[in-house]
Amino acid sequence: MKEIFTLTFCLCILPQLLTAQACCSGGTPLSGSLGLQNMNAGGGLVELNYDYNTQHDLVAGSEKLGNNPRRRNTHSVLLRAGYAFNERWTLLGIVSWIRQEEVTRRQNGDKGLKEAQGVGDAVLFGQYNLLSNSGLSILLGAGAEIPVGGTGSVDAETGLPLHPDLQPGRGAWAFLGGARLTLFQLFRPTMSFTSNITYRLTTPADRYQGLQEYEFGNELRLLTGFADRFNVGTTFFDPSLLFLYRYTVPDKTNGFDTPNTGGHWVHFRPGFEWVFGPSFQAGAFAEVPLYRNLTGTQLTTTTRVRLTLRYTFQTGNSFGLE
Repeated sequence: MKEIFTLTFCLCILPQLLTAQACCSGGTPLSGSLGLQNMNAGGGLVELNYDYNTQHDLVAGSEKLGNNPRRRNTHSVLLRAGYAFNERWTLLGIVSWIRQEEVTRRQNGDKGLKEAQGVGDAVLFGQYNLLSNSGLSILLGAGAEIPVGGTGSVDAETGLPLHPDLQPGRGAWAFLGGARLTLFQLFRPTMSFTSNITYRLTTPADRYQGLQEYEFGNELRLLTGFADRFNVGTTFFDPSLLFLYRYTVPDKTNGFDTPNTGGHWVHFRPGFEWVFGPSFQAGAFAEVPLYRNLTGTQLTTTTRVRLTLRYTFQTGNSFGLE
């Protein structure tokens, strides 16, 4: 049976990987969802996010190409929860559900659909409040992506395994580190500047019954910009103007760089939060590309939108950790 699978893999999967026009560069938004933030001792949060990423742009280097035969949409539902044990230490966790859809326009005019959905990977992340006062806050964090997501989705037409970047899960551990610097009371008492940096260090995973070792590229993200607060009746409106820089090294297949993966992205991210009271907030942001310099030819983000509902609470309890 294994010999039959091996022959099928060689005849069907390998040619697709070698001749593929591009790998998609959107991906599951776990490392970009850590959300380091100040929390009071004994405080907690529960946050539900819906993230919609359209990947319709075919880009070679920094040039957008026409006549793109592929389009991909990624739907992500992320549940994030956190608890501050005291003024210094906070524990955050994320669980996810992912749906990937890829539509390909064939030469005869028909359309092919590849789709996969299911539980995605999870994140467990510890945060340390290094410095916090009325003018400056510095937060540090470290944690891991836990490979609980599915990696066994197959093409409905051929029955063959889908490419790793179409699976709900990555299939391997990744280690995360981050820091956030916030300056308060800039030009107005309510205006702040924030800069949030995150690094993801990946590990390889076996695919196709051990016939291939695939490793997603290490990733650096820098999110920086301004936010403010305005009174609207009895509620608060918090707009923000942020810029995202993202860099990933090429993925690796069996230890060698995978073609058409890795590169640099700069996105503009306007957003807002609506504060309904001490416990409930709703927010949204849109993300559009300003600059891309990619390795080879890749299908990449056209527009991304996220909607957020957050509930915060205060228990009054804290632990004596320093």
